[in-house]
Amino acid sequence: MAVDIETFTRELKAFDARRTVVQAMRRRLRAGLKPQAEATRAAYRAELPRRGGLNEWAARASITPKISYTGRAAGIRVRGSRRSTKSKADLRALDAGRVRHPSWGRRAAGQWHLQSVPAQVFTRSVDVDAWLPLLDDVLDDALEVIRRG
Repeated sequence: MAVDIETFTRELKAFDARRTVVQAMRRRLRAGLKPQAEATRAAYRAELPRRGGLNEWAARASITPKISYTGRAAGIRVRGSRRSTKSKADLRALDAGRVRHPSWGRRAAGQWHLQSVPAQVFTRSVDVDAWLPLLDDVLDDALEVIRRG
């Protein structure tokens, strides 16, 4: 039974034990996302520049499902994030085909430049068709728990 996200979020908001339901969903989605995460890491290693280690650096990104059940942005998204030296790395720019790095190891202001890399490596590596059946099962099971409880 395919459930639309609006129905699910409406019923989830009204459910008192929604935190346990969302935690169980996250656990199942994270387990089901492991093959997808490995495919993304393989795509990073194959398509991004090897020289300088950008491909290995990007392949160490964490790839997790993000479940949001409030507001207009309700839904389930696959998210990639990576901690850099001081703060979060800009994987969105990397997926857009731009990477910013220091010139010859100099890290002072004004000594960084942009370089073009293959665009949408992350976006193309996420196989939605392989992930949708798991997503439908998780939503159906969660909705069944909500309606029983």
